[in-house]
Amino acid sequence: MCHTTSPAPVTPKRPAFFALVSLAALTHRASRWGRAGRPASSALLSLSYLLAVTLLFASGAAAQQPAYDELIIAVTDPTLAPVQGASVVLRNKRTGFERSASTDVRGVVVYGALEVDDSYEVSVLRDGFARVLREARAGQRLAIVLEPASLRAEVTIFSASRQDELRESLNTKVEVLTREQIRDTGYETVGEVLREVPGVLTRRGSEGSVAGEQIQGIDSRQVLVLFDGFPVIGARGIKRGVLNLDRQSTANLQQIEVVKGASSALFGSDAIGGVINMIPREATYPFEGEFRASGGNPGVFDGIGTFGFARQKLSALFTVEQHRRGEVDLTPTTFDTTLAGFRRTDLFARPQYRITDKLKLTVLFDGYWNRQTGRALGEEGNQFNQVSEEAQSYGLTADWQFNERGALQARAYFARWDEITRGQLNDARRTPLPDGNLFERLGQLDATLAYALGERQFLQLGAEWRTTRYRGINRLRDDAGHRADTRNLWAQNKISLTDRLTATLGMRFDDHSVFGLALSPKVAFNFRVADDLNLRAAWGRGYRAPDLGQLYYRFLNPTSFYQVIGNPNLRPEQSSSWQIGGEGRAFRRRLRAGVNLYRNDVRHLIESISLGFIATPAQLNAVIAANGIDPSFRPALRRLLFFYKNIADVRTEG
Repeated sequence: MCHTTSPAPVTPKRPAFFALVSLAALTHRASRWGRAGRPASSALLSLSYLLAVTLLFASGAAAQQPAYDELIIAVTDPTLAPVQGASVVLRNKRTGFERSASTDVRGVVVYGALEVDDSYEVSVLRDGFARVLREARAGQRLAIVLEPASLRAEVTIFSASRQDELRESLNTKVEVLTREQIRDTGYETVGEVLREVPGVLTRRGSEGSVAGEQIQGIDSRQVLVLFDGFPVIGARGIKRGVLNLDRQSTANLQQIEVVKGASSALFGSDAIGGVINMIPREATYPFEGEFRASGGNPGVFDGIGTFGFARQKLSALFTVEQHRRGEVDLTPTTFDTTLAGFRRTDLFARPQYRITDKLKLTVLFDGYWNRQTGRALGEEGNQFNQVSEEAQSYGLTADWQFNERGALQARAYFARWDEITRGQLNDARRTPLPDGNLFERLGQLDATLAYALGERQFLQLGAEWRTTRYRGINRLRDDAGHRADTRNLWAQNKISLTDRLTATLGMRFDDHSVFGLALSPKVAFNFRVADDLNLRAAWGRGYRAPDLGQLYYRFLNPTSFYQVIGNPNLRPEQSSSWQIGGEGRAFRRRLRAGVNLYRNDVRHLIESISLGFIATPAQLNAVIAANGIDPSFRPALRRLLFFYKNIADVRTEG
């Protein structure tokens, strides 16, 4: 009698070869589109090209049809109470493929459709607890007890790839500050905390200015700032294009993530230098509350109250903050004040409702109301100034896990920002001065589909629509205002080429209502040399359309004798970002060391440049003609004139 044995199925290598060859062709074509511009059909073709790579690579796995089962993981603390919100990362030891999920109110995660012949590494992480590693197979029920720890070296992150990942799996340089690390700094604002991050430079704000942020030498206007994944409003792209993170409290934050390098492939315009994402925390106990207060001279008071609860299906966190400071006058012999006084109130609310085990709704509200008063020497004499500024943001997120391998997220977001400036002269009549107003509105709708294809690929597809509106009355009137809309599609595929080598291919297609089409590709690799040593390399192209302020701004400062004029003829900025680095851990993972080498090339950088002091009508006409200034913007006489231009190509490296 003769017996024959069929060979074990092997994943074909040909699709992987096609993936790498297609990647090279895609990168080359995207570079050509970025320089010359191509029609929408070509852009969509490139996006479908990336998806074709995905299908080619998946063809081998689809033909095998192995047996499947589920893995149930229950997480508790030392008292055996369920731990909600713990990150559970599952890694296939044969392919290196990772997927992630968070424990529910029962402290449970269920992974379905796992291949029974494969073994998996389970990593469980939660703030305040030590990381737990276990091995498991499909069909098991795993009980994990977390032990308290003062330091957590391995953290999960969200913004680098729009999914939870372990630090050793990242292919882009990301700095993460956890809640414990934020508390250890002793700082109470995001601007102060970011000064502790290598490669990030922040400048302190003062009267008449705000703090700015640089990532690897790329300035604030080219850095996208997010709160819970939504763009932060507050003169975003109008005045200096700088968000004042020196007034952004850390009281309601779980962690702060800084993604370094061009991130336009995932986040679009404004992310050519990187991304700062502030992640709000969630309530994890049936009831929790906290109140802090401090004070001092001159009239300083900071009060923060936090309240939260977590029930079976409903949880919520609320914060109320009050911040005050009196006027500071270091030169009492003069009329003006050195620093203006201010009074600011902040409100935050983030309730979550789990409709079913697979469907969750999250509501976000974040707002502040700020009033600033001071004295200054203006062009018409001594004057009293009052600035009222407020911003409110509203977000709604629906997360639906429609099967064991796929999830869909849909979001709606609206934000408003108003600034009203009033002044009066220090005369007998307290003569009022003309008001100066700025108004901004931002709306966004987006959807993201995430799907695990077999045990080697994690595919993400997204679509987004965003609208931004601005108008202002700053003596140079712009009553009608301006608007810009952006529609985009993006795709990203993380492929496990081997059990230790992963490749990430990304592409974003933006259609801007003013500047038309743009493509932003991304290529990245991560190689696990050993369990405690990994190397990474990444390249990405960034794209940034001039914001509404740079295009249309008309601002006249009545106290400092200058004016800023927008330029509708600006060209978009483009960047190319390279990063190579790695990290290693030793002494039972208590010591971590890493290196990151980067280079950013930015073309058509936009800056405001001084055209000099404009004294006479003849001089003004000459400056308008020489620089192509729109005469309808009505520049004024007897003050400095600043004008936006594409001035240079720049490079940062380090």
